[in-house]
Amino acid sequence: MSSPQVDAAIAAPNCAIQIVSMVHPSPVEFSHVEAHHTIAMQRQRKQAFSSGRYLVEGAEKRFEDIGRVLVVPANVPLQVRAEGGPTQAVRCIFSQDAYARITGLDELVHPNEMVGCLDVKSPRITDTLARLANEAEAPGFASRVLAEALGTSLMVEIARYVNDLQPRSTIQRGGLARRTHRQIIEYVETQNGTPSLSDLAKLTGLSRRHLSRAFKQTTGQTIYDYVEQVRFNRAANMLADTDFLIKDIAFKLGFTCSSSFSVAFRRACGETPKSFRKRMRPGAIEEAETPRSGAPIHAAF
Repeated sequence: MSSPQVDAAIAAPNCAIQIVSMVHPSPVEFSHVEAHHTIAMQRQRKQAFSSGRYLVEGAEKRFEDIGRVLVVPANVPLQVRAEGGPTQAVRCIFSQDAYARITGLDELVHPNEMVGCLDVKSPRITDTLARLANEAEAPGFASRVLAEALGTSLMVEIARYVNDLQPRSTIQRGGLARRTHRQIIEYVETQNGTPSLSDLAKLTGLSRRHLSRAFKQTTGQTIYDYVEQVRFNRAANMLADTDFLIKDIAFKLGFTCSSSFSVAFRRACGETPKSFRKRMRPGAIEEAETPRSGAPIHAAF
């Protein structure tokens, strides 16, 4: 395993932001400890599968899938198994004192809730990390002030996310088999459009009722919420990282027109696709985006 390479960084009074690249052997298994609380987001378009577990008393002992965004509490070893290869991530690092001062909480997350930190599903957290990454790579006016504000916002969002976590001990057993869970993730994250519950039931060979119940027991969220989260993330990624026209992105995501996509995106994140792209990519080419008043919404996030 190679040593981490810091490609870009910015330091603020309450946090530090780094863009880090690394090459792992394939496959790889290792344990990692952070001296400070760390939130990391993978930046690849297509992720290799990885799993992990926190090595602390009271935490889930089984390996669980790691998502695009994860939290590593200070001084808690994280054991990782992955397919390996090159990776790049944005990391926001903040001290326990800073977290306590800003949130009023002495503990980031209780051990029996840590499993929920392996796959953080929050568009606000993802968006904030993406903005911090852009600022680290291309600093603008008052970069440290902006990084401090975004870092503070990120700590509050993490505190809210952790507060809503359901302890693994309260989730009923009888959920999805690990292979079936991964099968669903692979299918949803590689399909254009929006897979239906019937599509996923046919894929897994389970009834729609059993699949819905087992998925909720396994993940703590409904299949609908998961599918829409994936679609929102895909929309945000295409807006931020590609030059696709908004109407083409709408088509790729299964919307019948760009106006219904714009309405749904605004309901999900509080701004239109055009304003989101302009904020994430200030130099992007302007594109007309005028949703018609009263346009039908055929799909929503």
